[in-house]
Amino acid sequence: MQKSEAGVTLVEMLIVFVLIGIITAISLPKLANSTDVLAVRSARQEIASYISQARAVSIQTGRVARFVRNGNVIQLMVTSTTGVTTLFASQNLGSGNGVTLAASPSDTISFDPRGVLLSGASTSSPKIRVSRNGVQDSVCVVGWGKVSISQCQLAQ
Repeated sequence: MQKSEAGVTLVEMLIVFVLIGIITAISLPKLANSTDVLAVRSARQEIASYISQARAVSIQTGRVARFVRNGNVIQLMVTSTTGVTTLFASQNLGSGNGVTLAASPSDTISFDPRGVLLSGASTSSPKIRVSRNGVQDSVCVVGWGKVSISQCQLAQ
């Protein structure tokens, strides 16, 4: 008489582990890409917040306020009536989110005391580009100073 024992054979366990390995190998690149997308999106929101804050500060204080990109660091600066520039806020998005920033046409976006964009000699809308591992997004300032993250491609 033969006894039947319940259990799992070594071959069955190996097949399960191989299947788990294949599924993991397929899903890892998608997970890595999603972290890049989230980092870029988070940095984009942070930049839009700083630019909006610069505009609001210029209106509240009645002074010129500037959003400045210095490498991967974003800063909010306010110029007093005596000409002294004060650093209001600063954040390093390169170390925080692992993103790279680029600006065009200038690294500085200035707002006059009414909150109107000071374009200077440039006629194009200021744009800050955010990128990480091939994932890119951008923030634009359009019109009189409206910050746009959804219409940025339209406001080239």
